[in-house]
Amino acid sequence: MKFKVEFAALLILLCTNAFADSVFLPPGQNLTYGSSSNNQSIMSSIANPAAAAAQLGRADSQYRFGIFSVGAGYELGDVNDLFDQIDQAETDLENPISDAEIAALYTPGDTAATLGPEIANHINNISPATDTLNDVLQAVQKDGHATVFFGGHVPLTPFVVSKKGWGGSFVLDANVSVVANMTFIADPVFISDPTGVAIADAYLNSLPLPTPPNDSTLLVKAAAVGEIGFGYSRSVLRREAPALLEGESVPGKLSASELTAGELTAGVRVKYYQVKLAHRAERLTNSSNGSKNTLEADQTYTANTGVGLDWGALWTSRHYRAGAWINNINKPSFKYNTITAAELGTPLYTNLTIMNQLTKEQTYEMKPQLQLEGAVFSESQNWVVNLGLDANAVPDPVGRDFQWMTLSTAYATDSWWIPGVRVGYRSNLAGSKLSYATGGVTLFKALSLDVAYGLKSVKDNKGQSLPRSAMVNLNLQMTF
Repeated sequence: MKFKVEFAALLILLCTNAFADSVFLPPGQNLTYGSSSNNQSIMSSIANPAAAAAQLGRADSQYRFGIFSVGAGYELGDVNDLFDQIDQAETDLENPISDAEIAALYTPGDTAATLGPEIANHINNISPATDTLNDVLQAVQKDGHATVFFGGHVPLTPFVVSKKGWGGSFVLDANVSVVANMTFIADPVFISDPTGVAIADAYLNSLPLPTPPNDSTLLVKAAAVGEIGFGYSRSVLRREAPALLEGESVPGKLSASELTAGELTAGVRVKYYQVKLAHRAERLTNSSNGSKNTLEADQTYTANTGVGLDWGALWTSRHYRAGAWINNINKPSFKYNTITAAELGTPLYTNLTIMNQLTKEQTYEMKPQLQLEGAVFSESQNWVVNLGLDANAVPDPVGRDFQWMTLSTAYATDSWWIPGVRVGYRSNLAGSKLSYATGGVTLFKALSLDVAYGLKSVKDNKGQSLPRSAMVNLNLQMTF
């Protein structure tokens, strides 16, 4: 990828050591927990801006930092054997008629001028292979996309300092996320009479048959988002439970005063973004290295910077939590590079609808998103059930929409030797509408592994089933 030297160095550092807080790849244990605040994961402090201060109830001061956190994932459209189907479509577009088919149309004495229209008519209206090819092109345009993503936090971040003497908690975070997405734009097969004549002329002169013009296109969008965030949260309201007299409480049952006792924290976070965006179009018949290599090819990025503002609130009680926050209230936006008609190559695009779609100016806007969270704890606070919900959908840098709903249950251990475990379910209510089974384990209260396994599947070129999407995170953190 063609980055400036300083950004390339940062990207290499992050991708080899850590993980990112992106809408498409929730960080660390958040992959299973969702964005719900919890005491066990430092990653919850970079979700709700009010979460970090809730730790002050447990100690007068606390220092927490991430040593490393790394994650990656992929997503495929609902098309079996996607890359092979695209590559086969390329072959069929380049060779829409065989020598044997032309020979069957040829009548002795035919010239290119008389044979050409017959060839065009055969390809356009008679050949069943054309109908099959057009069906494939439309299916791949509708559901055929592929996305790969990964990223990382700078080592030692997030860094959280909570001190009563300072009145609250400070959070410093630095991360990057990288994503590439390939979609397909279909141009139905149509052979004009002049193109038919060119094919006939090549056949009559024993030359290789020419590739007919077709504007079916692979479009790759890619983004690298670097973020530095600084947040502050503090207690704004506290309600203590009054002492209960003997006989006023029932064992195993919470009184109204206990239910309403708790603490309200509020927080704000400012984020500085450096965003690199790129998109590149390649006509399918010009794709010499295959569709999979097109997805992974180098991109030329445009640089953008911006500032985002988040605000959140969290009510914390002994037996439950409830909170809400809004990301990117000010709607920072970033521009893609512009694809010029010259960059689309030759021959020139004849499908003006496709050309206009590719060359129009495109912008990525970080739209505000309201996120809600809730959790219920056991008496010991080791067992917890979490629920998270995004109230609205927002796009990621390559244009995919996300609106997560998460549900999880966990045993959060206080022991260095007994592992913490969690299982859950997450679903994207927008965009792809994919759902996942999630699970994670934490060892020694520090090292966590979380996995999300897609519940829908496609088949690869060997006929074997694989999930349409999967994600994995590895995280190591310390608290003292």
